[in-house]
Amino acid sequence: MQSSQLSTVDHSRAYGRFTYIYPVISRRSHGLSIGVNLSLDNRCNYNCVYCEVDRNTSVQRAEVDPDAFGRELFQILSDIKSDPHGPEVKDVTFAGNGEPMAVRCLDRCIELAARILSALGFADTPVVVITNGTYVHRSWGRRALTRLAAAGGQAWVKLDAGDQHRMTRTNGTEFPIERLEENILDASRILPVTIQSMFMKCWGKPPSPKDVDQYICCLKRLAASGAVIRNVQAYTVARQPRSSHITPLDGTALELIASRIQGEAGLPVETFA
Repeated sequence: MQSSQLSTVDHSRAYGRFTYIYPVISRRSHGLSIGVNLSLDNRCNYNCVYCEVDRNTSVQRAEVDPDAFGRELFQILSDIKSDPHGPEVKDVTFAGNGEPMAVRCLDRCIELAARILSALGFADTPVVVITNGTYVHRSWGRRALTRLAAAGGQAWVKLDAGDQHRMTRTNGTEFPIERLEENILDASRILPVTIQSMFMKCWGKPPSPKDVDQYICCLKRLAASGAVIRNVQAYTVARQPRSSHITPLDGTALELIASRIQGEAGLPVETFA
C-alpha cells in the first residue's frame, strides 16, 4: 500500500480491486484509517448538503457479503503488517457512501473486524462506526451497537443541528430531531458516544448565532438527560461537496464555536478546520 498517495482531501472509496475497503488519511483519526463502505448502491437516508457522494449516479443494488469484507480486511491488514515501514493503523471505520447502520449485517461485520484485528496483532486498534443515529431504535441497529461495545469500539454520531428546520436544511431529511436525541441517548447507554458536528458556510454565510445557540441547547439537553458523551468533534468541509455553495468555515470561527460548546455544554471538543 502506498500511503504517500493518500491524503485528507481524497477519500475515494475505490482502492485496487477491493469492494468494501478503502484506506484514507483521516483528520479525525489522526492518521491512517481503514475505511469500510457497506453502502454499495450509494443510497443514504440523509442527503447532506456537504456530502461529496454523487447520489444521482445509478448504482446497482447489492447485498453485503460479510465474508468477502472479512477477506479484504485481512488482506490489507496483512499487507500493512508485513511492511516494516508500514504506517500505524489508527482504526477500522465503517462509514462509506451511506449510513452503515442501515445495513442489517453490520453486527456480523463488526465482529469479523474485531476478530481479524486481534488475530493479526492489531488488538489495540479500535473499530469505529460513523452513524447518523437514525437506526439506533431498530433491532439491527441495537445489535450492531452491542457488538461494537463488546469489541471495545467507538460510535461517532452525527449531530449537525439543534432544531428541525436546520437539520432538514443541512441533512436533507425529515427525520424528527426529537427521535434523534432519544436515539443518541439510547446509544450512549450501550457505549459512550462521540458527537460529530459539521459547521460550514452556506452561500458565504457562517452559522447564525441562533443556529449555534440551538445546537448547544441540544447538547445540554442530552447531557441533562444522562447521555454519556466522550467528546464533540467540531469540523468543517475538507473535500469538495456536490453543492458548490458549501464552503469551509475558517479556523477562528470554528474555534469560537468549540469554545462555546466546552464552556456552555461542559463537553470536551476537538476541532478539525
